[in-house]
Amino acid sequence: MRLVLIALALVAASAASAKERATFLAGRYATAEQCTKQRLLEAGGPKNVGTVPELLDADGFKGWEHGCEFTKIFEHEPGRSWLALMICSEGMAMTPATYVFVKDGDADAFEVHEADDQDGPEIYTRCDAGKDDGK
Repeated sequence: MRLVLIALALVAASAASAKERATFLAGRYATAEQCTKQRLLEAGGPKNVGTVPELLDADGFKGWEHGCEFTKIFEHEPGRSWLALMICSEGMAMTPATYVFVKDGDADAFEVHEADDQDGPEIYTRCDAGKDDGK
């Protein structure tokens, strides 16, 4: 177990300086709940820790107090699934994370599987309301 933790620490340290973009994510994505929050913000709603959504784009996840950046992406099944190593931060804490992204057929949506999540994947759909730049 100690060896695994040391290996993860080394991956996190070396990956912190290397960033990749998830070119398979064209635009911004969010869960249905988070997309609703985004639409309320774009309509002029208040911006605070409870109203700012967590969004996903080619750079990673972004939220009010936390975020994850892509550091290495492996295409598993061409055009269908990807494994991503990410560095996540919340406050001063930085941790490595592993995600799997599976394209949902022809829909502009992805099943997002987090390695430690016991509840199963979340569905992220395109959530670009009010944006001209597609990001």
